[in-house]
Amino acid sequence: MKIFKKRKWVLAAGLFFAFLIVIQVGRHFFRDQEWKTRNFIYTRVKKAIPEAVKRLEKTNGLIPFKMDGKFSGRQTIGIVILIHGLDEPGQVWMNLAPALYEKGFKVLLMTYPNDQPIQASSKFFFKQMSSYFKGENKAVSIVAHSMGGLISRDMLTDPLFAYSQKVEQGKVPRIDNLIMVGTPNHGSELAQFRFFTEIRDQLHHLFNKDAHWLNGLLDGAGEAGIDLLPGSRFLTRLNSRPLPDNLNIQVIAGIISPWSETQIPALIQRLEQSLPIETRPASLALEKALMSMSRTIGDGLVSVDSAKLKGVPLTTVGGTHLTMIRNISESSPRIPPAVPFILKMLTP
Repeated sequence: MKIFKKRKWVLAAGLFFAFLIVIQVGRHFFRDQEWKTRNFIYTRVKKAIPEAVKRLEKTNGLIPFKMDGKFSGRQTIGIVILIHGLDEPGQVWMNLAPALYEKGFKVLLMTYPNDQPIQASSKFFFKQMSSYFKGENKAVSIVAHSMGGLISRDMLTDPLFAYSQKVEQGKVPRIDNLIMVGTPNHGSELAQFRFFTEIRDQLHHLFNKDAHWLNGLLDGAGEAGIDLLPGSRFLTRLNSRPLPDNLNIQVIAGIISPWSETQIPALIQRLEQSLPIETRPASLALEKALMSMSRTIGDGLVSVDSAKLKGVPLTTVGGTHLTMIRNISESSPRIPPAVPFILKMLTP
């Protein structure tokens, strides 16, 4: 009897996961319809509870980072805006923000309803830049994690915002640097399997005593996840536009392998020094295979090839989508590998 019950549970679990897989595969053929349905629900909920929308908007935007409960009163060497990605409740900057602060930067955290359409987030970012820096002739740098890089690129290149013209008119600050960390510039198929990150994000809203019980929908109905899929309408439009002139753009990609892409040639060279010259073709084949593997694997969510942009410098570091930029524990003394690169890129 126990064996029979156990088999029933195994069968039920198998059917459940098969059902989820069928749904996810089927979604591939109806992306536009799903996006429109989700957006219809999202806009209806926003209209139904306008007061909750206003409360949520007050918690988002450009917020100055502070250390030990205090804002910096000293002279700064620059302004850095940190913008997070999809389903991120805010911990991604736990290591980088203090490091930038201690270097002498003024740090601003950009938060937004991250499940809404990416273009809606770009529009919100643009409005924040216009209002926060109103009347100030400032130059800023942006460090963007994951989807935050797409939002930044969209804001800077969409003709709807005309960002470069607004800079000349003094309506928005000039962007000197854009550093994208783990950004899926060409999409990620794993965006459609984001159950656990979405649950984490919604739990964050649920346990916020000031949040409305429908906050899980007020931050979007999942349109961003569809925008992130390879070949989506959003990515097709975004990648058809040229990158801004006079902007220093850098891409940092994570690799889950013993070696980063920059270390592989040196590894092969050391190997060749201890082997006969006849083995040269084999070592070249090994180098090609290791390079291909590192680009395909990427950080576990975003492949190196997806992170790449033509003509933009690429730095690869060891780590997953999160661990390359932050530690799992606040008490960990480890320095996430992307942090030193970012400090070096931004420090005058």
